[in-house]
Amino acid sequence: MTDFTIELSNAPSEGRRRALFSIRSLLYFFAWLCLWQGWNATYSIFQLNFVYGWFPPNALLLHEYFLIFTCILLVLEKVLSGNYTLARSYFTGPMLLISFALILSWAQGMYIVQQFGIVYEAHESILIPISFFIFINVFRDPKERKILLILFFLASIMKAADSIWVYYFSTNPQKGWGTLLFWRDGFLICMGIVGTLLFAHYRGRTYRWLRNLMFISGPVLMFGLIISFRRTFIIGLFFSVGLMFFSVGKGRVKRQFWLFLLSIIGLVVFVLISDPLGIIGRLFGALIMPTEEGSAYIRLMEYPNILMNIYHHPIFGIPIGTPWFQYYRMPIFANYTQFGCHNSYLYWPLRTGIIGTVAFFWFLGRTWKAILINLRTEKTEEDFLMNQLLLHSMIIYNFSCFFGLMYADAMNIMTGYLLVMVQLQMTHQSGLISYRKVRIWKTFKSKKLIFRKPVMPINLSTSRSARSS
Repeated sequence: MTDFTIELSNAPSEGRRRALFSIRSLLYFFAWLCLWQGWNATYSIFQLNFVYGWFPPNALLLHEYFLIFTCILLVLEKVLSGNYTLARSYFTGPMLLISFALILSWAQGMYIVQQFGIVYEAHESILIPISFFIFINVFRDPKERKILLILFFLASIMKAADSIWVYYFSTNPQKGWGTLLFWRDGFLICMGIVGTLLFAHYRGRTYRWLRNLMFISGPVLMFGLIISFRRTFIIGLFFSVGLMFFSVGKGRVKRQFWLFLLSIIGLVVFVLISDPLGIIGRLFGALIMPTEEGSAYIRLMEYPNILMNIYHHPIFGIPIGTPWFQYYRMPIFANYTQFGCHNSYLYWPLRTGIIGTVAFFWFLGRTWKAILINLRTEKTEEDFLMNQLLLHSMIIYNFSCFFGLMYADAMNIMTGYLLVMVQLQMTHQSGLISYRKVRIWKTFKSKKLIFRKPVMPINLSTSRSARSS
């Protein structure tokens, strides 16, 4: 990745410098809005819904408008600075292959229905590469990883505020399914709690003010997650907290034990003061009586259908924009869709076949490699905090992929944002754009970067003369 430098024309005016500074501040603000704006069914006073009045109804979702605003500001900044270069990244290859697979599937779908249009999936997986390429060009300086970290935590607090507002003031009956319905929302609050626990292990000074803020916001985050009824992330939270015993290091295990107990006590307390019967019904209904719990029953009937569709269309999958076929009839009362599935690992072979599946696991492999190498070579407390946060974000992401739409519901923009955090942290620690030539196992053993041996070029003329002599 190239360093973020703005080179103005000769003798730049003070007015242009002020304009660039203002645009950069707006870029940070709109990137922050991308992380937590947008809602589904329920309403919160913190959502900037007046933006909908500026555009045709039912065109885009709120977080998508803010992503567009971010892109417009990025273009304006490039015009004013005269810097039209594009950032390189370790994740460019997987993102380009994902884009190709999705566009190919989309084109096949339009050919089948003989109609050009913006299909439902345009709000879903295609936004992963789009948001990534926007954010990777907005945030190009490794120093900006600190800003990304701050924006991420502030967004988690605002999303918890959304959840609490809906719980106390919304009259929408759909909040019976939970105060937050986007998959991104449950992920964001869950990671806010994980980050708060990681701050308890943080010994540095740079983020001391942010640590204190997260400690104060901890009860708000826990309450916001509980009343959201996002059971995947409630379970994922404790899965992640349990793995912290192995990830935070030997000198922090004793403190982690008390944090684990505190998490359990916090869960019990907030369940008791909110809606214990509703929460217990949502959390355990899927295990005890899955046919009586609506969303669990949907998955029981959906998975066999998805697997049969993949089996009959293994190469290219079912094209985007066309419904998958019901081999086993879905219940009439179920609120389900035939344009996606509640398992992100199955979504890619379902919709994009072999190409998209390879691209998705390529993206996962590179992300895990970068995070693990960063963990092994970290030197400062700030690196510890960032690497632990990214590690547990991938743990919860991979766990949630088994049960939900981690390619949709605004999680697509969040995925692009997290990838940029990984990239900037990697560049900050190593000075490298890519870890493609780094040997991960030897790097783990030595705690320093070990590269593959380069292949020596062969001079054909020299080799021929040697043979003739």
